[in-house]
Amino acid sequence: MTVALVAAMSACSDYDSNPQPNPTKYTSAEAYLEEIGFSGSVLIRKGGNEIVRKGFGMADIANGISNDPSLIYRIGSVTKSFTSAAIVNLKRDGLIESFDQPLSDFDDEFPHGDQITIRHLMTHHSGIPDYVGAVKAFADENNYFFDAEEIFDIIMESIVEDGLIFTPGEFFSYSNSNYLIMGILIEELTGKTYQEYLQEKVYVPLNLLHTGKGPDAISGAERAKGYNDGLQVGAYQMQIAYSAGEIESNISDLEKWGDAMLGDYYTAEEKEAVLVAPTGQDGVNAPGAGWFTLNIENQVIYHHGGNIDGFTSFLALVPESNGLIILLSNEQDKDEQRNQILETIMKNEF
Repeated sequence: MTVALVAAMSACSDYDSNPQPNPTKYTSAEAYLEEIGFSGSVLIRKGGNEIVRKGFGMADIANGISNDPSLIYRIGSVTKSFTSAAIVNLKRDGLIESFDQPLSDFDDEFPHGDQITIRHLMTHHSGIPDYVGAVKAFADENNYFFDAEEIFDIIMESIVEDGLIFTPGEFFSYSNSNYLIMGILIEELTGKTYQEYLQEKVYVPLNLLHTGKGPDAISGAERAKGYNDGLQVGAYQMQIAYSAGEIESNISDLEKWGDAMLGDYYTAEEKEAVLVAPTGQDGVNAPGAGWFTLNIENQVIYHHGGNIDGFTSFLALVPESNGLIILLSNEQDKDEQRNQILETIMKNEF
């Protein structure tokens, strides 16, 4: 099993680029989202002014239930903003000394661990290949159930077999493996599960009542169903996503999370590590820790998106105007639509 997965780890992609409808005249955010056929829930807020807080399309097509901002959605890789917060809390708790500590300080058997730092993991500069596509394909084809430790072992073996894809710190390459490794580190250093540590350090302090690990099979009236090409998705092993993408949440909780990021959840020093300075070039992302920094329409935004079975998500902070853009779609592979919405909303509302 492991050899086959190792061979496949660099051959997978999570994205498509289907063209989206492009309205010719913008009248309002709500009308625009209706016109492009967005399905999900949205919050667009500029300071104290709510531009949109609304559900669009259907949460449950079979039963005729509409999307609503109160519903819970899988957020995929927006999970990474929470994982980076947990790492910051490890440092606050004295469980790590520095984000520049090498992995060999914690696991002397991790291949090239003396070269890879926690910061390399946080900012996707480690050179470790992504595991998700290969692991998910194997699980689907063989009805196999993984746990995070087993995936961690597969990642290590892939590095032993094939090496890193570049020298740590030399380049940026987005890899879910970085954030799975950090989840394992959180559990080993705290003696708590990943979710227990987030409960203690994030969910309870910020009163996030609808945020946590999503179930494999979507059930309950409080959750939106997920769709792919109009078909409802089945169960998904959330343990595969783990600390790279297992969290579910809703609009109100992500608004609290965004406000915490805009506010004083992080100290000034911590913010420098997590929310990095922009590149100075419009449309070019700078990778922080669980967030990317982007110049768009002459403003700096911090953002992260997610794409997981049945869902596409997006959370953006607009600090200049204390603004938030939250998109929770219950359709997967809507990355192009998400990007188009960001550009359009920033141009016309901010």
